[in-house]
Amino acid sequence: MKRTLMAVLAGLGLAAAARADGGSPPGPAEIRLSLRECVHLALNHNLDIEISRYQPWIDDQGLRAAFGSFDHVLYADGSTGRTRAGAKDFFAGAPTLSAEDSTFRTGLRRTLPAGVMYDLSLSVEREHSNSTFVLLDPIWQSSLGLSLTVPVLRGAGEEANATAIVLARNTRRLSVAQFEKLLTDTVFSVQEAYWALVAAIEQKRFRDQALEVAKKLLEDNRRRFEGGTLAKVDVTEAEAGVASQIEGILTAENDVQDAMDRLKRLADPGLLREDSRIIPLDGPREAAQDLDERSAVETGLRDAMDRRPEYRGLFVEIDSQDRTVSRARNDSLPRLNAVASGSLLGLEDDFSGSGRELKSGDTYSWTAGVVLEIPLENRSADGALRRAELERRRLILRRRNLEDQILVEVREAVRAIKTAERRIEATRQARVLAREQFDGEMSRREAGLRTTFHVLDARSKLTDAETREVRSRVDYAAAWAGYRRAAGTLLSEYGILVEPNLVPRQSVR
Repeated sequence: MKRTLMAVLAGLGLAAAARADGGSPPGPAEIRLSLRECVHLALNHNLDIEISRYQPWIDDQGLRAAFGSFDHVLYADGSTGRTRAGAKDFFAGAPTLSAEDSTFRTGLRRTLPAGVMYDLSLSVEREHSNSTFVLLDPIWQSSLGLSLTVPVLRGAGEEANATAIVLARNTRRLSVAQFEKLLTDTVFSVQEAYWALVAAIEQKRFRDQALEVAKKLLEDNRRRFEGGTLAKVDVTEAEAGVASQIEGILTAENDVQDAMDRLKRLADPGLLREDSRIIPLDGPREAAQDLDERSAVETGLRDAMDRRPEYRGLFVEIDSQDRTVSRARNDSLPRLNAVASGSLLGLEDDFSGSGRELKSGDTYSWTAGVVLEIPLENRSADGALRRAELERRRLILRRRNLEDQILVEVREAVRAIKTAERRIEATRQARVLAREQFDGEMSRREAGLRTTFHVLDARSKLTDAETREVRSRVDYAAAWAGYRRAAGTLLSEYGILVEPNLVPRQSVR
């Protein structure tokens, strides 16, 4: 990675120095990159990857929020008021009643993962009245109480109450799996773009060689025509050959630039804004030993079932749906709660006296009971349960469908490798024969047995044969990349770990 960045900086530095010298406009800075360096550049600079890095971070916050349903809640409230009204009867205790009331209450409540809800509260109330029948004035009342609600059917147990946490955790796992799939697809696309650039550069090189041959033929034909040993038509044929090769070179150079832009966008979009030229350091490799198709399919299928992120992600989705079905089944039950509450009480004409009586425990109150609630039709809960069960069935079918798709992809990838192996040998032989034919045509032309047309035609066939050979080697490398993607081993091939790459690399302003 360090060598990659140094190469980029060195290339840009040389271009800047050339501009500072005030000389002729410099050519594009050359950046020499291996395939592995392009892959690691993409991990740090590809914008699609950068965008996807944020989703697991976002889902982490969703998981944190899911735990919020079990947070402690500290509450407090207070009020004060005064009432003044005429008495309605003799027993009111005064002709005009005047009363003041002040209340303060605080407490702590929480819902536990098992569904139990508790509320611990402390309240203090002060009452003042001018009634002669009031025994204490003012009256200070203190209460320290605890209330419990224990679900017995609906909402009972951790499985029913912690579903939101499990779903949030699975959502994050799905985001990681999707990020891993994006990494795999990007690495594969980088490989495809890299080899496409290699093929385009090689094709242009073959075109350049063909142009040199056409130019030499033209020069030689002109000399012979001027010497009176060759007809004008041969000069014209040579000129047409040069023009045809120039056209081919222009097309080939355009293909090189298109392939280079695709690779730049995938590896580092910043290179698109620089006058730079990527020089691939890796070339298409020779075919390895003959691949055993049966063994490759079995190994690839076994690896795919263990490593393919989208396959693992389906199991996560099924687990989430199982939790959803379980919660929906619990929600369809009647609501039966056991409730209980108890309080220590204190009643005196001053605050401290009220507190002492509260601590003594001599005065108290408690209640216990049950609450039953049965929806008669229960259509909402039944509909949610059936929908959750149907969704789970669909996920099972999706998993089976993906298994079939993976099998097809692995087999196709293995067949592509075998086909490329045979193509490499076939195109090599075709290139050797085309070279022999071209050399033979050149020799016959020197002997006056062939025209310029025959030589140019043989050179064109040689260029096509060389291009097909390079393409077969490039396709062989791409076929192996496709096999590793189908088997889910493409990232491990480059030593790429998913978790360390989840952290966003670029700041956003």
